[in-house]
Amino acid sequence: MRINILRRVVLISLVGNIVLTLIKLIFGYLGSSESLFSDGVNSFVDIFISLMLLMVIRVTAKEPDENHPYGHEKFEGILYLFLSLFIMALASILGYSSIRSLITVINNPTLIAQPEFITVIASMISLVIKIGLFILNYKTAKKYQSVALYGDSKNHMFDIFSTTISLISITFALVGYIYFEPVASILISIFIFYSGFKMILEAISFLVDEAPDHDTIKSIKKSILVCQGVLRVDDLKVRKHMSQFYVDVEISVDNKLSLEAAHKIAEDVHHYIEANYDVIHCMVHVNPLVKHIKTTS
Repeated sequence: MRINILRRVVLISLVGNIVLTLIKLIFGYLGSSESLFSDGVNSFVDIFISLMLLMVIRVTAKEPDENHPYGHEKFEGILYLFLSLFIMALASILGYSSIRSLITVINNPTLIAQPEFITVIASMISLVIKIGLFILNYKTAKKYQSVALYGDSKNHMFDIFSTTISLISITFALVGYIYFEPVASILISIFIFYSGFKMILEAISFLVDEAPDHDTIKSIKKSILVCQGVLRVDDLKVRKHMSQFYVDVEISVDNKLSLEAAHKIAEDVHHYIEANYDVIHCMVHVNPLVKHIKTTS
């Protein structure tokens, strides 16, 4: 069910990206709009991103096996990393091209053609489509806890920003401020590059077993302590596994308890944490708590 819905959303994004690429490249070229054409190159890359997403969703749907006993979810993190690198590389290419265009405009403004009004219509249609794709991807990623789809929704958000700037620059260029086109493209590339860099940091955190935020760990520890029979938390380690966590905890219980009773407490902690948090597995180790009696001489 989950995989089928994710695959359907990615297919919708793929079709949307193909339509957007054709609109932006064709009307950007015919309408002499550099910013719209650059935005079209961005959408062209999005087609490959959607194809990669389809492959990754298929891989992550596989059950754990002998070589991957913890499942295949981290392939989403790898895609997230590649997606970040794609975004940064694209931003660098667009930025370089835009800087060259700006230099050309400054040296000889007559070499740059004024965009046609049709490019405004094309930009507005593209913006509406992108907003729809962003909403669809973001809501689905949030509901079904898909890191890869969340990354793609961010990519759609960046596209909304870049298309908006493109629309504004075309509008200014139509009334004679032709240099707004390359300046807008430079701003778009800087924003996309910075956003891609932030995404790389997130991707690394998914892949290196980084701990969640302090409040999450504190909340889990507090929940363990409220479990009946737990006297102390001796050690607690929590690590990210994409959008979920693995928990390893050592608890102290009364040293006079039987093995069966101590095991029952560990089982209660295990089930309680997995039921109340996005935890894939909670491993509980039990220590006997020895009460030291002070003696007076």
